[in-house]
Amino acid sequence: MANQITGRIIQIEQTVQIPSKSGGSSFTKREFILDATTYDPYTGERSEYENVIPLEFSGDKCAELDRYKNGDVVTVSFVLQGRSWTNQDGEFKRMASIRCYKIEARGGVSQSLQSVPVPQPTYQQPQNFPPPVDANGNAKDDLPF
Repeated sequence: MANQITGRIIQIEQTVQIPSKSGGSSFTKREFILDATTYDPYTGERSEYENVIPLEFSGDKCAELDRYKNGDVVTVSFVLQGRSWTNQDGEFKRMASIRCYKIEARGGVSQSLQSVPVPQPTYQQPQNFPPPVDANGNAKDDLPF
C-alpha cells in the first residue's frame, strides 16, 4: 500500500551534501515542510490540530522540488525509513525519516496560505408548483381534517 499525503508546501530547503564518514560517496538530500492540516469540508474551517510535516527527497530526486514553490498544493508519495547506531559516547540512537519518491501538483497551485477556498453549501431552490386541481378546476384538498 502506498503512503500518500496532500498538503501545501510552506518551506523548501536547499540541497545539502552529507560527506561519508567512511570515505565513500557523499549523501545528497533536500528537505521541505508540508502543511497537511485538515479542513472541514462543510465549513472550510481549519482544524485546530496543526499537521506540519518535515519530508525529504534524496539523491537524484532532490531536483523534483525545483518545479515547486512555497504555497503550492501537492500530493507526495513516501516511505518511512529508520536506522539505529551507537554514537561516539556509546549511546544507542535511533532515527526515522520520511523519504519521498514522487510529488504531484494538485489544484490550488501557487495560492497563498490565506486563500484556501471555502466550499459553499449548495441549496436547491424550492419550485413553486400550482396546487393540484380536480376535474372541475377546484383546488384539491387531500387533508382529512
